[in-house]
Amino acid sequence: MRPSARTRRRTARGAAVAAVALVAGVLPGTGSQARDSEATVRLAYTCAFPTGVQRVAAEVSARFPTSGTPGSPLRVSRLEVDTVLSAKTLAEILPAGTTDVASAATLTVRVAQGTSDAEARWDGLKAPSAPVRDAADLTLAHRGEPPPVTVERAGKVTFTVGALDLDLAPQGEPSAGPSTLPAKAPPAARCTPADERGPVLATVPVGGQEGSPRPSASPTPTGSAAPPGRDEGGQGDEDGRSARREADIDVGDDPLPPAKPCESERPTAELDRSKLPEPPPGVTMVKLAGTHWCTVPVAVANVLKLRGGMAINDPADGATTANLLINVESGSDGTYNQTRSVGEVTLPDASATFLDFDLMPVTAKIEFTGTPMTIVTEQRGNTLPNYATVFMSQTLRMHHVAVNGTPLPVGPHCRTEKPVDIELHGVGPDEYHVFKGGVLRAELDIPAFTGCGTGGEDLDRLFTASISGSGNYMKLIQGQPCLMRPGGLGCAAPPEVPELPR
Repeated sequence: MRPSARTRRRTARGAAVAAVALVAGVLPGTGSQARDSEATVRLAYTCAFPTGVQRVAAEVSARFPTSGTPGSPLRVSRLEVDTVLSAKTLAEILPAGTTDVASAATLTVRVAQGTSDAEARWDGLKAPSAPVRDAADLTLAHRGEPPPVTVERAGKVTFTVGALDLDLAPQGEPSAGPSTLPAKAPPAARCTPADERGPVLATVPVGGQEGSPRPSASPTPTGSAAPPGRDEGGQGDEDGRSARREADIDVGDDPLPPAKPCESERPTAELDRSKLPEPPPGVTMVKLAGTHWCTVPVAVANVLKLRGGMAINDPADGATTANLLINVESGSDGTYNQTRSVGEVTLPDASATFLDFDLMPVTAKIEFTGTPMTIVTEQRGNTLPNYATVFMSQTLRMHHVAVNGTPLPVGPHCRTEKPVDIELHGVGPDEYHVFKGGVLRAELDIPAFTGCGTGGEDLDRLFTASISGSGNYMKLIQGQPCLMRPGGLGCAAPPEVPELPR
């Protein structure tokens, strides 16, 4: 069944949100992210298999943030759904000769805030093959990573376990010929909680006064940026952690995984000379060899029209590193200093769920195709702040768009009609320095979309009207970079992995 026009409109908007957010996330910044805590519930399901109705026991667990911020992603991780099929159930649903069973699953979760709610489908859960033994129960251990959830108002957000879809894959003894199992559709089931309402898995407090809309995001003026507070820095906030211990979810202490490996080769990119500021008369820029550094950039971006946030290069997934060549040109006359650097980064595709409680949850993935970074730092006077600007552009392509789990075909070429020009600003030495990392902010103009839709359906106008425009805000955190040693030795210690900004 095809989504309605209204549903397609929301899908496009949600996908676009993802697109915009991702566009931004290509450079440096510093932040903090609430630590995670594990939540677990046990429940019984009533499952309708082709052979009849069966009772299935299940245990659902996941890690949730201890708190959230309106408009910023709530990242749920390490989703585990263990289902136990009794020996009696196995005898009734599996074909004769089955020796092993693998499984795929989709868990429906009701996300609610106040009197509003929406259903999110967490699909792609996989259980590896498990052996079937005579007169023994079988546990299928499904694992997966659900996309983030974003809400735009303060208040407690509850996650309630709902329906479970199971798709079993029986396997027989290997043989020289075809499978010994009957050639029929593998057993699949739609399972509903035996307790009609289902158990609450977790409750996450989203900060601010309950029911109040999130504050509008606007970058700090370049000339008056304040140093980041403790909430923005990468350092721990013991007071904040203590407060979160009194919230609905206990505080966890799992460290972030290491970043992806640094590039062993120096960047080969050239400066974009159309972006370079002219130094004052009498200051000559001198070309230098530059030094090779590696750093980790992470970000959160918000789309104005959708009032939704998204994580970019999420450190919880093992962030991608950026390859920097710092100080390739420099000029100074004692009262003015300018340094120029270049950087290269290839962002991974990103995914997110955006929930508008009046409509359906939308998921989308974004692919980035970008230019190298041109990084300029200027200082007028030895005691005045230095101003860092990072220039780059990114073309966004949307794919794997779905509304409430139903795919919305957008085609292979659904993208912005031209690159998004990105100009990130930071003020040093307290807030940002290319050698130390820190916070960078930007406002983005998102171009119109083109190439969206299949089968004669043109979704360009829909995506453009829902996403494109100005006033989109991005905040990036660059971790402390590490110096790459010559001879392919890499960094003496890996680069710092910052937490997502808040």
